[in-house]
Amino acid sequence: MRIGVVGVGSMGQNHARVLDQMGCLSGVVDSKIDRAKKTGKKHGVPYHTSVKDLLSMEPDAVTVATPANTHVELCKEIIESGTAVMVEKPMAISLDKAKELVNFADEADVLLAVGMIERHNPVVTSTKKLLEEGDAGDVITISSKRVSSFPTRVADMGVIHDLAIHDVDVMRYLVGDEPERVFALGGPANQGKYEDHANIMLYFPGGITGVLEVNWLTPHKVRSLSLTCSKDFIEIDYIAQSLVVTSSRLLEYDTSNLFDIPLEHNIRKYTVNVRSH
Repeated sequence: MRIGVVGVGSMGQNHARVLDQMGCLSGVVDSKIDRAKKTGKKHGVPYHTSVKDLLSMEPDAVTVATPANTHVELCKEIIESGTAVMVEKPMAISLDKAKELVNFADEADVLLAVGMIERHNPVVTSTKKLLEEGDAGDVITISSKRVSSFPTRVADMGVIHDLAIHDVDVMRYLVGDEPERVFALGGPANQGKYEDHANIMLYFPGGITGVLEVNWLTPHKVRSLSLTCSKDFIEIDYIAQSLVVTSSRLLEYDTSNLFDIPLEHNIRKYTVNVRSH
């Protein structure tokens, strides 16, 4: 396949690098000529400042990694050419705009995908497999923490669209259903235009609850998720790419000494190896 990248800022550079490693990067576009030129020369592909020029090369697909407020317009231009497109999250700055883009792609019968990268994280897919095998039991609660200091690359959205969107998607994926109710609190602690912290609760069918904490206020980065299941407790560390599964068994105990209840713990730790292309 031949895939072009539109927008080679912080995230777009990652797309270009991975596509180059896969041997299918066909060209890059950026409104800043210096950045387009630097990335194009680095990967040995043509560079442009206009999407029209990239589309004239007839790529099989295009990745859009520009600011969120430009996604709909750029994606429509690509879709109109009949070219498949993957757009970075969030796909639009509002629900109405997102629906508009989805309908536009459907009417044109062109593939539109959203880059929800955590869905395909090896620790997430491994956890999904554990749940499907049934050994962990039924999911009861899911809790996630995605916090760090403010990322200077983000200028047109708040922490919910930038960070929480990942964990909402991962929880939907692991539960295998859509939440029925959503509760959220948050705000701009640093008095910015957008929220920089939020706590969100999702209520899924069957009584499963999900709790998310996200912020741009914590001095160090945390990327974790845990699941309390009817048999096991599962902990994911996205940064370490580790998965810890804990179960316990109550041993025979002395009813006259309930302060010393013997529990036998079984802790299994997996480190997911990500193979480079």
